[in-house]
Amino acid sequence: MTEHTPEPEATQRADDENPFENLAKFIEIPRVSGLALAPDGNRLVVGVQNLSPDGKKYVSSIWDVDRDGGAPFRLTRSAAGESSPAFLPDGSLLFAAKRADPDAKDGDDSGDGQGLWLLPARGGEARLLAAPPAGIGGVAVARETGRIVLTARVMPEAKDLADDAARRKARKDANVTAILHTAARIREWDSQLGPDGTRFFVADAPGPDGRVELRAVTGDLGPVVDSFAVTADGSKIVYGILATLPAGEHVAELRLLDVATSTTTVFAGDAGHEHSNPAISPDGATVAYLRAPADTFDATGKPTIYLKPLVGGAEGIVEGTGVAGIAGIAGVSGTADAGKPLTEDLDLWPQGLLWAPDSSALYFTADQLGRSPVFKVDVATGEVTRLTGDRAAYGSLRVTPDGRTLFAIRSATDATPRPVRLDTSAVDQQPFPLSAPGDTVQVPGRVEEVTATAEDGTVIHSRLVLPDHADGPSPLIVWIHGGPLMSSNSWSWRANPWVMVQRGYAVLLPDYSLSTGYGQAFINRGKGEGSGNPFHDIMAATDAVLERPDIDGTRTAAMGASFGGYLTNWIATQTDRFKALISHAGVWNAQLRTVSDVPWFFRQAYGDVMLRPEHSLRWSPHLYADNVSSPILITHGNNDYRVPVANALWQWQDLQRRGKEAKLLYFPDENHWIMRPQESKLWYETVRAFLAEHVLGEAWEQPELL
Repeated sequence: MTEHTPEPEATQRADDENPFENLAKFIEIPRVSGLALAPDGNRLVVGVQNLSPDGKKYVSSIWDVDRDGGAPFRLTRSAAGESSPAFLPDGSLLFAAKRADPDAKDGDDSGDGQGLWLLPARGGEARLLAAPPAGIGGVAVARETGRIVLTARVMPEAKDLADDAARRKARKDANVTAILHTAARIREWDSQLGPDGTRFFVADAPGPDGRVELRAVTGDLGPVVDSFAVTADGSKIVYGILATLPAGEHVAELRLLDVATSTTTVFAGDAGHEHSNPAISPDGATVAYLRAPADTFDATGKPTIYLKPLVGGAEGIVEGTGVAGIAGIAGVSGTADAGKPLTEDLDLWPQGLLWAPDSSALYFTADQLGRSPVFKVDVATGEVTRLTGDRAAYGSLRVTPDGRTLFAIRSATDATPRPVRLDTSAVDQQPFPLSAPGDTVQVPGRVEEVTATAEDGTVIHSRLVLPDHADGPSPLIVWIHGGPLMSSNSWSWRANPWVMVQRGYAVLLPDYSLSTGYGQAFINRGKGEGSGNPFHDIMAATDAVLERPDIDGTRTAAMGASFGGYLTNWIATQTDRFKALISHAGVWNAQLRTVSDVPWFFRQAYGDVMLRPEHSLRWSPHLYADNVSSPILITHGNNDYRVPVANALWQWQDLQRRGKEAKLLYFPDENHWIMRPQESKLWYETVRAFLAEHVLGEAWEQPELL
């Protein structure tokens, strides 16, 4: 039998449809995130992002998912998109959207943000429930009463939402954007904080006329509310906030808001610990949350699930009332009893807490040895059971009212996110896949779990992504994850190895010390005086893979973003073994951490550059710029406040002055991530061209739009 060789035109057509070759197809793949389950457990919806018709942005919509695996169908559609689905007790669906109100009178202005919309359980047209001028933030629904709780940003001194709208209009008409800050925190990621602050609003479930009236129940809470939980009757809210401490330090604490009296008390908080992610038990008796020691120079605090009674559990000072004025409850921190640990002996990092319907157990996820399974912990005994055994990462957990079924979003290095169904009583089970847009993407290769041994005997775990039908040994890209407190165990749209594997590269995804899922000692091994261990771990993982006959050790590159970008910059100054390096949003000069949006975090985690420069500067790549010999591509967004763009500019000047071979890909309108579809496509194109030039020895081919 003679093997058929496709004609060149046929091969080209196949490549045109391959999303990992044709990046225009890659950015068209639907992106699934977030689940919402109806109170009766019979309806499941998911958020889906699709490329807009003009290809310039992603537009989100809400889809109904069949619990038994049937085809999904789209529920919402608009040019601006819909997000944040939540159900009322009668099955009606709430969502956030920036739409024109069909019932608005001439001249009415719904503001600049998203409004809260309701799609009736029986179907029909969605209607606008509420439209604060700056839009809505988080939304939650009281399970029994249907009371709606939401956050919205409101201008200081505004008496109500109408007054807020007038004050915003006055600033806009005067062309004023100035902000007067009185506390250390002024920016977050890519957003300017202020002059408005966050407040809680409540509204009773819509009546027969479908209308609701928002009522403010707090004054200004400060710039950002981390997360919040609502009791089944809607009478109390537990929320997380970053409280200001003396000398510009901050700590995450939990506060309890009584809706009837509009009073706020510290629920769980102290200066030495971080408290976050509250979840209120269905019986209303207990709050579960995460408590972790604050980071220090030598150790990263391990989060533990804590339990504390809701009634009588709040202590500390009364911090504010629900008057509409900007009563100063932001920046006031108290101390409250921490409650009792539930998972003190669990050497994992729990997240995504979800109560069982009978309040007897909690479900959560946690990174573990290159996966992120679903776990169940018994509240009475503290016994932990792992429910999923596959090599995948889970999130967005939802449980049915009878407590027998869990729904989740599952993804893996080789699988796009999709909803799945799980049995709450099964151990190490395989999930039942449900259908959603984008769930049929075929990857052009395979993933192998590989290990290496560091000099001190520590085992380093990695994933090696290999191409199908490689023609001889494959060139290697070492792709370093950011965080750094994470694991490369799930699908990534922004750092997708398959885009490179399609071109014949093998991609190594190392989980170096500081990565989660391998125990607290493994994380702390990369702290303090051991801060050089991540670099050595990556080198050990690389050395082990280069011993394989299917890897070409003469053609290698390394790349990473955020903390991975920092490690790439450090690699650039410590070794010449790589043919090319690509650093996105990486720290170059450790001194610039002081102008990050979270300088207190960097002070805690890496040492104060002013008070402890011997450490901060010891690991600062800029001091070793003379050592750089590998060609390097620097990429950075101008609106990145976490790793300010000054890092890239300083690095660029350092390399230019020394005559080093480098390119700078600068995005004036992007932030810590390259988010817009065409900009993301361009980033991948530039990275592939740079690697082809320096690793494969091909001529530089400049992307068409540059």
